[in-house]
Amino acid sequence: MKVLGTLSPNGKPSMAQDVEAQRFSEVELFAGTVIELGRKYQISTPVNQELYDKIKMIETRYSVQ
Repeated sequence: MKVLGTLSPNGKPSMAQDVEAQRFSEVELFAGTVIELGRKYQISTPVNQELYDKIKMIETRYSVQ
């Protein structure tokens, strides 16, 4: 909690910064890994899957730089 009190209220997570800058995020590394492990161990990861799908959809809208 002490660390949280030092953060700027205007700060944004790196993934939000990536979306704003139209940079491809690390969603595959993080969410993709959780989804893969969930399948492997037969554990449902619906929230993770939904976030993964939404971010991938956003990334499809990026113009090629």
